[in-house]
Amino acid sequence: MKRHQLTLAPMVVDHIRTQVFHIAQDSIDPALAWEDRLLTAIKNLADFSGYAVDEEASARLGYPLYRLVFERTYLVHFTIDKAAGVIRVVNFRHGSRLPKAGEP
Repeated sequence: MKRHQLTLAPMVVDHIRTQVFHIAQDSIDPALAWEDRLLTAIKNLADFSGYAVDEEASARLGYPLYRLVFERTYLVHFTIDKAAGVIRVVNFRHGSRLPKAGEP
């Protein structure tokens, strides 16, 4: 199976960093462990193995988006450019938070 190149939007990096800081307010070690698990899950997207299209987000934005649910709580949305061999992580948010305008 072909391994794709993986890119993260700057906004995604900022959202992850904000969540790590939020968790770290209670304890640093769990925050760093959570970040490690999340980044490992995101890095594994590069081995793209059949994630389902997020129909609702795709319909809202007008292009195919895929979704990874991380630890049953967080949503990671990404696009796949098969021709270029690139997976782009375009959004990260807590699943209970409703999407903002233009957000998956």
